[in-house]
Amino acid sequence: MLVYVNGQWLNDNEATISILDRGFVFADAVYEVVRIYNGRYFYLDRHLQRLKQSLSALRIDVDVDSLEIVCRELLERNKTDQGSLYLQISRGAAQRVHGLPQGLTPTVVAYVKGLSNLDTSLQESGGKAIFYEDTRWFMCNIKTVGLLINCLAKGEALSQGADDAIFHRGEIVTEATSSNIFIVKNGTLYTHPNGNLILPGITRQVVIELAHELQIPVEEKPFTREELLAADELFLTGTMAEITPYVKVEGRTIGEGKPGCVTRRLQDAFSQLTRSL
Repeated sequence: MLVYVNGQWLNDNEATISILDRGFVFADAVYEVVRIYNGRYFYLDRHLQRLKQSLSALRIDVDVDSLEIVCRELLERNKTDQGSLYLQISRGAAQRVHGLPQGLTPTVVAYVKGLSNLDTSLQESGGKAIFYEDTRWFMCNIKTVGLLINCLAKGEALSQGADDAIFHRGEIVTEATSSNIFIVKNGTLYTHPNGNLILPGITRQVVIELAHELQIPVEEKPFTREELLAADELFLTGTMAEITPYVKVEGRTIGEGKPGCVTRRLQDAFSQLTRSL
């Protein structure tokens, strides 16, 4: 696999970064994952715009516009038809000190990975989830590499025989470990509003736009765990999840215990969109 590291094109087994890199030492880094359908990026422009916002929040100075050329060259060099791009930028390497050292050269790493034989069983039949108290920091709108709580939550879900964990702060549902959350009640979509408690998901926004096109009402407002359990339908959205229905949470059946008609309509519309690229 050919990768990009700080202006160099290398085989993945030759690529290295400093052990003093602040992304490694402090998780002082941000990232993006972009899907590739039919040899084309899915809303690369929106991902790069979110990357700009994350970098600005961390006060890391990088010319993101120039990285679009890198991303497109990666895709061309790797000849990937179906896959994903991973792009990570750290503040750079420095002696281990707190604070924000000045004058560093950011570390930029990017690679494209092909996806084949994807397991779509969850998208077809629905998944199971658990609840997990959201103890992450209060800047979840920044897409940083500090994902330890997400990993612990996902690990706990898997250990209980579930597929994912749904975060909640008190009684308010926020998002899942790597996805946003939608519920359907009486034909209306509900999802937590953008803000510091969730990531402003690209797929989330696309789903809202598709819902408007399909004349499905959407309300961006917080909802509780009990409201989630009483929903007619539940699905997660994300770059890798796309639109994945969930039919059980904490052992309780959601709706009729199978993917609902609103979810299916949105899945069909999303599939048509990706095929049209």
